[in-house]
Amino acid sequence: MKRTLLYIFTFASLLFSVLKAEAQVFDGYPADSTTISFTDTMSNYIADTSTVPLWQIGHSYKTFFGVDSTGVTTIMTDTLNPYPVNSNNWFVMKIPDYLNVIVDFWHKFQTDSGHDGGAVEFSVDSGMTWQNVKGDCNADGTGAWPGVLTDNFYSAIDTITSGEPSFSGIQNSLLHSRVQFFTALPERTTGGAGCSFWASSIYLRFRFVSDSVADSLAGWIIDSIEIEADNYPGLVRTVNKSSLTVYPNPSADGTFNFPVLFDEELCRTVVYDAMGRQVVSMPYAHALDMDGYAKGVYFYKVSDGVNYYTGQLVVE
Repeated sequence: MKRTLLYIFTFASLLFSVLKAEAQVFDGYPADSTTISFTDTMSNYIADTSTVPLWQIGHSYKTFFGVDSTGVTTIMTDTLNPYPVNSNNWFVMKIPDYLNVIVDFWHKFQTDSGHDGGAVEFSVDSGMTWQNVKGDCNADGTGAWPGVLTDNFYSAIDTITSGEPSFSGIQNSLLHSRVQFFTALPERTTGGAGCSFWASSIYLRFRFVSDSVADSLAGWIIDSIEIEADNYPGLVRTVNKSSLTVYPNPSADGTFNFPVLFDEELCRTVVYDAMGRQVVSMPYAHALDMDGYAKGVYFYKVSDGVNYYTGQLVVE
């Protein structure tokens, strides 16, 4: 049964050391896109080490998840047993220096609808506080920027017993869900006054919650996760190249030096401000003078029409 959203569940007192004990941390950023592979060796992941562990990486032995003792490993709420009562377990991905990052994941779930489920949350302060992607900073259908966008997600009123928006009920086939965080990712301000905090890294948390009533249900399985870079405000696409080495960056006087490029005479430099407005469009040059522009974060795109180099510029 759906309940009115009461609050966006946070762990205000959560310390980073506790976060690491509970969570997997992925410390990478793709130039184009990267698929996260779950492995039994846990080489890139830290296991759920809570008192009653729940998230496990391995092969599924549950009928609903699909019995697979030889195939690719996945991450799920226990490979064998139904999820327990009073669960509150998660794993976390860290994506540093993101730029309009898109996270795709393929998943399915079997929970007590309206009571137990899985929430997707983010943090812009290294795990001190968390927000649901359907919380105050969600911009679905509004066109607001910056903000958080989702596709094939629960709604803000699809809540479970704890009051949190979550994936709940039964999803029999793999669901492809996406969440995008625009650069200058906002943090919800006190009292719900809006989104104003500018962050340089993001933590994404997948958290499973159950109530005190026992059920013999499978829970939540995440088959794969892909991270995409979207370096164009308002567009969703992957890029062909990584950022350039630009210096000084940050720049105190607004002057930025760009490197020599192959076929640079075919390239053009475009710079956007934090609102996605184009402020510079010029043939590629080794020096970019932004003296006179307001202090803040800007985003450049250098392209010859085929290859793209993107990144951010900071005017101090």
